[in-house]
Amino acid sequence: PNCTKVKKLLESALEKPLIVDCDEWLIEDKPAFLEFIREKAEKECKTFPMVFHNGKFIGGFDETVRFKEKQDAFLETEF
Repeated sequence: PNCTKVKKLLESALEKPLIVDCDEWLIEDKPAFLEFIREKAEKECKTFPMVFHNGKFIGGFDETVRFKEKQDAFLETEF
């Protein structure tokens, strides 16, 4: 459910997200997938979604909501 919610949330993002469906990889070799994500995120992750922005690990759904709110607020600021 959170994967669907994060996809919906990011529909309005200026930069369209690259969505990677990892179901097949998890079925084939879950330990390798989790190790790959651990290396990329620089921490252990076992829940979904796993959201990255410009190569930096953001987190799951709740963290992505907070990240997007901060990003949107910044874009609305008048300089």
